[in-house]
Amino acid sequence: MFRPRKGCLLNISGITAFLVVVGLANPAFAGAWLREKGAGFSSVSASTAMAQNITQTTYLEYGVRDDLTLGAEVGFTTNVDGTQTGTAAVFLRRPIGAAGGPHTWSYELGMGASWGNYTVNPFLKTGLSWGRGYKIRDLNGWIAVDASVLFDVYDADHSAKIDSTIGLNFTDRFAGMIQIFHTENAGGPTTSVAPSFVVKPLRNKPAIRLQIGGEAQIGHPQNASLKLSLWRDF
Repeated sequence: MFRPRKGCLLNISGITAFLVVVGLANPAFAGAWLREKGAGFSSVSASTAMAQNITQTTYLEYGVRDDLTLGAEVGFTTNVDGTQTGTAAVFLRRPIGAAGGPHTWSYELGMGASWGNYTVNPFLKTGLSWGRGYKIRDLNGWIAVDASVLFDVYDADHSAKIDSTIGLNFTDRFAGMIQIFHTENAGGPTTSVAPSFVVKPLRNKPAIRLQIGGEAQIGHPQNASLKLSLWRDF
């Protein structure tokens, strides 16, 4: 089954800077499911917005134990005027409750920093995720909801985010998903819709997957973006 894993944001100052990048880069990586011990996942993504901003994100997670996944991500956004903003973070994910039921719960704790406009803003992040599989006739799918709060250490600001994903495996090599990203911060609420599909392009290398999709911010069509990601399990 294709399952999403997580992502991040940035802008130009404080938490807003971090959130803009998360909105552009956040993919699809959603996090109720942990990695098995010794198993890992990596993703390299690039997206471009109608405003001609370009965002690049690298994401990595690894199962240290069956009940502990560690991860890291780094993202950069280059604006049309040549200025650059970025974010970097590390995190851990732990399960909530016993495994084996239809519902999967986990929590996440992380820390990192965003930068831009000659400033660096450290932050802390907490998250709660839920997910479960479902079936439509012979097709398997998944539903995930990831809620997180990001705290700016210097400014004492915070931002809340809820990402919802529904996906369906059409074949063993092709899946589709729709995600909705909603963010609340000092700048006001924003909601984006991001459809995409994931394909295993090489039959003899099933660990490699390619995600192609787009994202449109409701009420702000000028912020629409296209995204390409390369996923790899190891």
